[in-house]
Amino acid sequence: MIFCTVITENYLPLAQVLHQSLVQQQPGTRLIILVADRQEATQKGNADLLGLNDLVNAPFFREIENKYAHSNKDVLRWALKPVLLGHLLQSGHEKVAYADPDLFFTGDFNFIADLLNEAAVVLTPHWADLDLRRNDDSIFSILRNGIFNAGFVAAGRKGLPAIHWWAGMCHFKMEKKQELGLYDDQRYLDLMQVQFKEIHVLRHQGCNLAAWNIHSCKREMKDGRLLINGQYNPVFIHFTHDTINNILEKNDEPLRPYLDEYMKLLTAKGFNLLGSTESDATAFHNSWLYRIKHQLRLRTRIKNLLFRLAEKL
Repeated sequence: MIFCTVITENYLPLAQVLHQSLVQQQPGTRLIILVADRQEATQKGNADLLGLNDLVNAPFFREIENKYAHSNKDVLRWALKPVLLGHLLQSGHEKVAYADPDLFFTGDFNFIADLLNEAAVVLTPHWADLDLRRNDDSIFSILRNGIFNAGFVAAGRKGLPAIHWWAGMCHFKMEKKQELGLYDDQRYLDLMQVQFKEIHVLRHQGCNLAAWNIHSCKREMKDGRLLINGQYNPVFIHFTHDTINNILEKNDEPLRPYLDEYMKLLTAKGFNLLGSTESDATAFHNSWLYRIKHQLRLRTRIKNLLFRLAEKL
């Protein structure tokens, strides 16, 4: 199985560290990097780079480029995820996994490739906490953002129809509009299970660890090693801003050693991950929005305590 990701050129260090983490777990793993703000990719080191011109014959590429290339680079690269997946599958690769550049692999992932022996597409749930007694905000988050996270999607050759359909949906609309049920490229994945056969839900809860599953994928130290819900090894972590801030705020301390390693690798490439994150976090903590959020979090904890007490009566 090969991997791919989509970046703008300034985030090449993240893609390189993603590749390092993959190779550390499985030597020889190949990562193909699409640089979405370059027509022709300039070779840098040993990076396996593509530019937009490499996708000219891929289904929906021209339509997506014409619609988004001159408006929003982030929207363009999100919409190009299924285009790149489809291009690589059509180019002869049997199994391809898309990974966001801010993913960091910490454990063996070969079992995902094995799943594609039977599955057409593998999707990763957010694993948000859906127990209303503990966290009634979480259900609304899932209804807004989707069941599945578009930061990791794997597909085999027989998944091509589903991947091309996803690309068509991304061409149709790439917007965050709660009233329309839209969340850029992500909400369409919820429909894929209905539209296509052999769509596999990745139920290994060590995959895609992030801020959104801090409560439902409990981080537990047992015999000196981290386990998720007491049985799953960490496979990959999604270092979004929220995930990083949670760790820095000591709300997700078991992931701190992985963040430290991630930052060390990025620093070696001249990329200061916390340059913006720490200043953003400081500004947020001093804002009225954080004070309200903190009060609401405290009220939620009190409410949850009352629920637990009531259950024992």
